[in-house]
Amino acid sequence: MIENVLWSKRAEWSYGRIIGYIADSFGRTRAKQYARIVYREVNQLKTNPGLGQEEPLLAGARYEFRRLVIEDLTKIIYRVTDNSIEIVDVWDTRQNAEDLAARLITFPTN
Repeated sequence: MIENVLWSKRAEWSYGRIIGYIADSFGRTRAKQYARIVYREVNQLKTNPGLGQEEPLLAGARYEFRRLVIEDLTKIIYRVTDNSIEIVDVWDTRQNAEDLAARLITFPTN
């Protein structure tokens, strides 16, 4: 079992923006519900790191990136290391998909 789930600064920032948008648009209760779903899904990675599918948009990247899709609107992009899960981005799927590849293809240098 993997003990650590680490969040990159980019992932924390993106997640905060999404939570803020949900709170502003749909209310704090809905934002809390969403946060609980994300927490539950990310926590499952500790016992099953291969739970998410490989992210095809990042197939040419330096690392193998995987994704968890949350409510069809968000992708949790992560990678598995020897002893941790690293959440590298939280992506709003309504954005241009090629932008995700551009952001992460050179990870962790950007």
